[in-house]
Amino acid sequence: AAGGEIRRENTAVGLATVVAANADLIPVLAAHPAIAGVARNRSIGSVPRPSAGAPAARHRTGEARTVEQEGRADRRAPAAPQRGSRGGLTEPLAALQWDNQAINATATGSYRVEQGDRRVLVGVMDTGVDGSHPDIAPNFDRRLSRNFTVDIPVDANGDPVDGPCEEEPDRSCTDPPDVDENEHGTHVASAIASPINGLGVAGVAPKVRIVNLRVGQDSGYFFLQPTVDALTYAADHGIDVVNMSYYIDPWLFNCVDNPADSPEDRLEQATIIKAVQRALDYAHRHNVTLIAAAGNQ
Repeated sequence: AAGGEIRRENTAVGLATVVAANADLIPVLAAHPAIAGVARNRSIGSVPRPSAGAPAARHRTGEARTVEQEGRADRRAPAAPQRGSRGGLTEPLAALQWDNQAINATATGSYRVEQGDRRVLVGVMDTGVDGSHPDIAPNFDRRLSRNFTVDIPVDANGDPVDGPCEEEPDRSCTDPPDVDENEHGTHVASAIASPINGLGVAGVAPKVRIVNLRVGQDSGYFFLQPTVDALTYAADHGIDVVNMSYYIDPWLFNCVDNPADSPEDRLEQATIIKAVQRALDYAHRHNVTLIAAAGNQ
């Protein structure tokens, strides 16, 4: 009735993506008692830059490399390869896994007590998971995996986001649910559940199953609707745990009362908060254990 067309709707939490030629649609919707919040679509580059001295948002593709490098400096030489509870080496590169050693996810630590359970489903909400990777494939659940994104070649200003679809390996803007053209999600999935199979490394829970719930773009951006859709999907399909190692663009931090932001910017951030909180609450009510990484700024 307000002149918009619903293109996508998540009825579990009441979030809709709407298109309209009416430039005045936002104030009309915002004034309606049935609408809890509304935000205009925008190009990534239009978000106000941080003030002087504030940390700038890092692109997620760079963060993947940062994660792999963290903690390696000023560390002692890796320990000798450890032997598993059955007498064999856990993994050829176990001695280099300083992260697992830091939390005792090792042959002499947690692996002796609990390596995970095949009935446990861990959803990786990220840039995707390479389900064909030999150190992930044994624990990859292809049937339940989903891709909630569509690649965006350029933004409204013509600036590249994910790049031309015809240049991708599958030459498509809609990737299958076992693909990761960024690598960050595959990195996360490996840290969680690479199996003990003698190929390289093992995850902290090498016997659980991984479900790819792709919510991130190839470029490393993460947007609101895919995040909400993945959370409600996890709730409705018996996913036990979801891991979210990202923040939702375009805002590094969502603030509803920053005097430096315009009223429209504040409304956008409030809408993101409300929508995500609804989805998190929905998933929690359906017994999904929610894990968020504090390291993504």
